[in-house]
Amino acid sequence: MYYNAHPEGEEPQPGPAAGAQSGPPADQHGDRRATRSPRGELDSQDGIYNGKRAHAPDLEHVLRRAAAAGVTDLIVTAGSLDDSRRALALVQSLRASSPVRLSCTVGVHPTRCDEFEQPGENGAPPTTAAQLLEMARDGMADGSVVAIGEIGLDYDRLHFCAVEVQQRGFEVQLQLAESTGLPLFLHNRNTSGAFAAVMCAHKGLRGVVHSFDGGMDEMRELTALGLFIGINGCSLRTEENLRVAASVPLGKLLIETDAPWCQVRPTHAGAKLVATKFAEVKKESWSAESCVKSRNEPSHCRQVLEILAAIREYPVTELGAAVHQNARSLFYGGASA
Repeated sequence: MYYNAHPEGEEPQPGPAAGAQSGPPADQHGDRRATRSPRGELDSQDGIYNGKRAHAPDLEHVLRRAAAAGVTDLIVTAGSLDDSRRALALVQSLRASSPVRLSCTVGVHPTRCDEFEQPGENGAPPTTAAQLLEMARDGMADGSVVAIGEIGLDYDRLHFCAVEVQQRGFEVQLQLAESTGLPLFLHNRNTSGAFAAVMCAHKGLRGVVHSFDGGMDEMRELTALGLFIGINGCSLRTEENLRVAASVPLGKLLIETDAPWCQVRPTHAGAKLVATKFAEVKKESWSAESCVKSRNEPSHCRQVLEILAAIREYPVTELGAAVHQNARSLFYGGASA
């Protein structure tokens, strides 16, 4: 199985700086994935929520629960230049001790693509792309970096980054993938075919469209381009979502969490199909043996697998093995362990 998280921080506005939660109200996914800095995900595992400490750091326990739930590979996904540095440093510092295999991406989220247009020191040309390329090659040398991402287009949040800036940033990062041979960790939100058109022009590139919640036609268009479809809790909210997820070709299916958001909620259509429950406590009542309530984490990847197995009428173990092989083929060149 594969799981994606993000580097440290709270849940602030886009950009490298952390701070108090801000931005517009939660979107149709019920979260702030398009508005927060991806620094937010692992800071909750440091016990900090919106800048305030609620409990002791517990990343060690989160990783242990992930391994116990059958997660074997954890990919920390970045969304800015600073995130990429933090993700790579985190993975390189923990890989030897982690009970699951850790790796990361480097890249800039579409809502932060203005980073590619910010001049360097003394008015020099922007250096973001060059720095990302250097980090990618550094991380590839020891197997820490396995993809370029999170990159793509997001037309729901144009108040953060204009269409033209997003498109230029997307193209620059697709060139990084071509230069390095790395696969893509992709973001696509409300682009009315623009995202698919770009990927059609780069049809030879491999990647996963993560947190997919689009319709049947869009799913078929993207898989026809050779792209994988990443499914998490936000992909399983409605009965239509379930029909689409059940129809993703097995050879193009991946599962993920996008933790600490996109948990399978009781109101989601897929929730009734979850077999595995995890003990949860409020963050103020933190326990090393329990998950934090409303904080998604890698162990919950198993719930996504159980829902998919039920709607596809497929044994959980066999589906897990197939998805595991898909992830290893995409991110690790087919390595089996």
